[in-house]
Amino acid sequence: MADSDYWRRFWTRRMSRRRVLRAAALGGAGLAAAAVVGCGQEEKEATPTALASPTPPATPTPYVYEPAAYRGGTLHLPGLEAFGADTLDPHHTEFGPVFSSHSAVFSKVLRYEDIERGVIVPDLAESWETPDPDGLTYIIRLRSGVRFQQPSTVLGGSPTAEEKAVGGRELTAEDVKYSFERQMNEESPRRALFKHAHHYETIDTIEVVDPLTLKIRTKRPTAPFLHFLADSNAFIIAKELVDDTDQMNQPEAMLGTGPFMWDELKPLVKSSFVRNPDWFGWDEPELGRPYIDGYQSHFIYDDAAIEAVFRTKKLDVAFQVNNPEWVTKLREDEPDLISYDMGFAAWVKATFMVDQPPYNDIRLRRAIHLASDRQQMLDAFWQGYGKMQGPVGWVLKQWALPQEELLKKPGYRLSKEEREEDEQEARRLYEAAGSPDLKITFADNPPYIPQFAPQYKRQLEKVLGAKVEYDIWTYAQLAEGGLRGTVPFAFAYDNGWIDLDDWLYPYFHTGGPKNSFHLSDLTLDSMLEAQREEFDFEERQRLGYEIQHYLLDNVLARLDFVSAIWLWVAWPYYRNFRPTPFFGNSFLMANAWLDQSNSVWGSRP
Repeated sequence: MADSDYWRRFWTRRMSRRRVLRAAALGGAGLAAAAVVGCGQEEKEATPTALASPTPPATPTPYVYEPAAYRGGTLHLPGLEAFGADTLDPHHTEFGPVFSSHSAVFSKVLRYEDIERGVIVPDLAESWETPDPDGLTYIIRLRSGVRFQQPSTVLGGSPTAEEKAVGGRELTAEDVKYSFERQMNEESPRRALFKHAHHYETIDTIEVVDPLTLKIRTKRPTAPFLHFLADSNAFIIAKELVDDTDQMNQPEAMLGTGPFMWDELKPLVKSSFVRNPDWFGWDEPELGRPYIDGYQSHFIYDDAAIEAVFRTKKLDVAFQVNNPEWVTKLREDEPDLISYDMGFAAWVKATFMVDQPPYNDIRLRRAIHLASDRQQMLDAFWQGYGKMQGPVGWVLKQWALPQEELLKKPGYRLSKEEREEDEQEARRLYEAAGSPDLKITFADNPPYIPQFAPQYKRQLEKVLGAKVEYDIWTYAQLAEGGLRGTVPFAFAYDNGWIDLDDWLYPYFHTGGPKNSFHLSDLTLDSMLEAQREEFDFEERQRLGYEIQHYLLDNVLARLDFVSAIWLWVAWPYYRNFRPTPFFGNSFLMANAWLDQSNSVWGSRP
């Protein structure tokens, strides 16, 4: 993506589905579970240091598919999809494991074929073009013959009311129009829950030209608009599945056009999905994907339990939760395993409400920023397997500040002398801000967050000389507290995003829908708007770097701490195992298959 004219050329040309989808046949399978994954290289072990850097992913090995020979089998994965901590509505949730499930069931207009390189290809779209020189108009042509799922034909039993309403119906341009306008509707009683409304509010008009063609015009030039159509939550739904209160929060409503159908959700046990035999197959129905009969995500989030179940092949893939030592030992014991070391877009952060004292004082926020020992966090959370996190996740190498640049910034510096300088400056700033007492609210998950609370308390007390207290709350409590303004200093884990705009604009713009900091900075607003309208990749990247430096030097409403490097292993019969750095890519398991001729397969239960 070093090509400075990348985005302009990418968007203004007409994209033929046959040309861009050929790679899908050789693509790969993304983990549907709580896919704490990212970019990596096969057969590589990570070095436990903040400077460790996973190498780019190896080129997937092209397999010769023989569907008749390799058809069938169910993948078993570890993950959080059965956690059930959030709404099931595809347009409301921001909980990664939930929209990972959605990504297997629902389709989007476009999709990411390669997130690390930013490669967007058609999903429901057959093609798209931007015919006008102003770059505001998009003509999107949808595939014909795409139909909503009919689970009863596979699972048996009588069709539900939801399936009777929509099952087997062809998807049309009206469904796409409704899916976007639903999230733009300011009169909806669920208005506050449409967390991605800022994507679609850039739209001026949507016109249905014919049953399979839309004409969309944006209000102003919007560089990430194609990303908005391919983003993790850009699901297309049927209007018939939304109730009178503008929600679809029940399993029976999970009827999309994706490669898998929702089978069963057992909270805190497992979530199951089965093959959709009527899936449209990304323009290559002759491949007969998905190859597997389905997959199950098992709610296992403990290192010892994951290892034990994986060693007996009751799981086909595994990862460490926070202790990578057992994974490295397992790789020694089983040298034929498929191994990946990779980063993940989720990270650990702290947030402030900058309109509330004492956190309305930039000196106090900077003092806490400098006093926070990020290397200590890496060691405590993941035994050093991770990296420092800036305002944009480091796995997005095209948008994030380069690590070598970030590690020169105060608060991120690693040498003993520099660390001492940062701590001394932190103490000076804290005292200049009046030495206020501090109250921190920690999230209750993942477990290493509340476990770190006493250590962080001692760290701030030692460096600042502060009196520090803390509470531990659930994420639901944190969300409610954020709305009420009762959590001025929070410490938590968060998902990441794919595009520069999603990391910055909704959080730091004065009118941003996720601006829980109550931040208003007109200089920053101008910078955020400029990157949104810049189509030249290198210039947009430069603007992104400039914004990140500004946030670290002048704002500090959110302190970004660290993100993990995860060690993954899979049994060699799991072909096209392809983790990604984000939640929401379970559709890639349409390319996965189980090689029953592999010698290891015979000992699988």
